[in-house]
Amino acid sequence: MTLLSVAVASLLAVALMGSVWLMYYTGRSEPFQLPPPLSPESPAGPSGPGPGLGGLAYAPLTVDGKNIQALLATIQRPDAYRQTVDIVSFLPGGEERMTHDWARRGGLTRVETQQRGFPAQNRIFTESLVHVWTGETMPVYEVAPKSADAEALSGVPTWETVAALPPESILSAEYLYLPVERERCLLVRTREPAYLGEYLISLETGLLLRAAFTGEDGLLAYEVTAGPPVLGDPGDERFMLPDGNPAG
Repeated sequence: MTLLSVAVASLLAVALMGSVWLMYYTGRSEPFQLPPPLSPESPAGPSGPGPGLGGLAYAPLTVDGKNIQALLATIQRPDAYRQTVDIVSFLPGGEERMTHDWARRGGLTRVETQQRGFPAQNRIFTESLVHVWTGETMPVYEVAPKSADAEALSGVPTWETVAALPPESILSAEYLYLPVERERCLLVRTREPAYLGEYLISLETGLLLRAAFTGEDGLLAYEVTAGPPVLGDPGDERFMLPDGNPAG
């Protein structure tokens, strides 16, 4: 039971770190324009980004703090992909880093977390349960939190995090085009209790690219950086328990 308690405590500690983003302060918003529809032959660039995932394009739309969250709610994340997510917490005693290796397929999500000084922590999320184990040989425990939300229990914000904020917490939003990545993004800035938040969300994949949270002292407190996703089925082996049985 000691190992189970440690596993549950680890999940809850990270969840508490992320929960502060879901509260709000007052703020103001600034409008921006999404690009007009483009044909596949249109050149890519800051003034003429290429078509979105699946050939979709975006009609002209003015977005501000009153409707940015409605726009975010239309974004869809891929059903299956792999991605690495790095998190840095800037503490008075120095930086604390952890790396999440994500694999998602439908209702299953595998998260393997590496943190300095700790063995790898593995979690497979189903719709109602979280399978938790350390390394590849320790016993596997089943945890049933109130919400088996992989991101919330791993301290990783998503576009849903922004969409869940009260509208008055949105300070500004703007459209960005990243020419190297050839990716269209939304940059949303927020004011939340004790933090100013900044979220960069891809319009191509619906995935978070970066999030940063600055304290009232103006110093960076928490930063999330996502690597480029590998779209497609991660493979059955990613969702196997150490005993060789599938998690879901």
